[in-house]
Amino acid sequence: MTSKRLRWIFYFSLPFALLALPFTTHFSWGKYFNTIVLQPQKTGITTFQYNDEKRGRPLVTEVWYPVDIQSPSQAALGFWMRCDEARDVPMSTKKAQYPLIMMSHGSGGDRYTISWLAEVLASNGYIVAAMDHYGNTWNNKIPELYIQPWERPADISFVLDQLLNDSWLKEHIDLSRIGFAGYSLGGATGIWVAGAEAAHLDAASVKKYASQDLEGIISLDLVDTMNFEKAKHSYRDPRISAAVVMAPALGWVFDEQSLKNIDIPIFIIAPENDLVVPTEMNAKVFAKKIAKATLKILPGEATHYVFLNRATVVGKRFLDKRYCEDPASIDRKKIHDFIAKNSVDFFNKQLQ
Repeated sequence: MTSKRLRWIFYFSLPFALLALPFTTHFSWGKYFNTIVLQPQKTGITTFQYNDEKRGRPLVTEVWYPVDIQSPSQAALGFWMRCDEARDVPMSTKKAQYPLIMMSHGSGGDRYTISWLAEVLASNGYIVAAMDHYGNTWNNKIPELYIQPWERPADISFVLDQLLNDSWLKEHIDLSRIGFAGYSLGGATGIWVAGAEAAHLDAASVKKYASQDLEGIISLDLVDTMNFEKAKHSYRDPRISAAVVMAPALGWVFDEQSLKNIDIPIFIIAPENDLVVPTEMNAKVFAKKIAKATLKILPGEATHYVFLNRATVVGKRFLDKRYCEDPASIDRKKIHDFIAKNSVDFFNKQLQ
């Protein structure tokens, strides 16, 4: 066969070979072209059972992490769509250390409700840790803890302490590259650990601003019995140096000067027409007062719950429709991809 004919066959075959690559089981564009992986096939995952005895708070924590492609995995089960789990397998050997992202769920959620972001971050070289905030999850609602949101930033710092002292994980975490991601009340948790201090959290303000949110969970008479003094403490964690907050809540809680004193970059994402946590009174307040804040508004009919995972067939049967159904104009997966790409870009830049 002549060299000319060989070249012809090569040039003719190359486009078809390239088209086939993305559909092969183990191919990752991100691996070869340094782009962002938005469709993770699998991630490492493990569960820790922590307990903060001083505060009486058990903190079940899920950790997602990068794995090598040959790691065994199995399909994830549950109400939420998730990629395959490579449970308790060794961490990827591509790097000696990886940046860490602490993650916080929304009120009444759990550690899995925004796992779509954890999976993308893990597939792009991050370790991600999300805990169930005790007493404030869908399956463990403790009325008095629903009105003690200051326990959440303390949860973040406690779990971070445990992770950095874990015999396996501590060798893999880059101590100089620790960030935060949170949604709704979890977004407010990020504002707290960044350095904001609550100046307006008391019985009167809770009744004024949060009574509708707490309806059916607590009696407002309970609010009058609560001691809000701990809310005024600083919960800043200097180990966290960048944060992504989605539809952050509690814009009315924080002292204005403490917001101005925040010195880490914060990427804020919020729906234009959020009826649950109105953007004008929350995300835009934070964006205006935090010097290094960047605000991205999701236009159109996206709701407050668009940040939650997509539901499985089983999930759609059991979950409230507002959590898993969107207006016809909204593609939740596309919004997740947009947020994930921007979040990875943000952390890649800020956690250098």
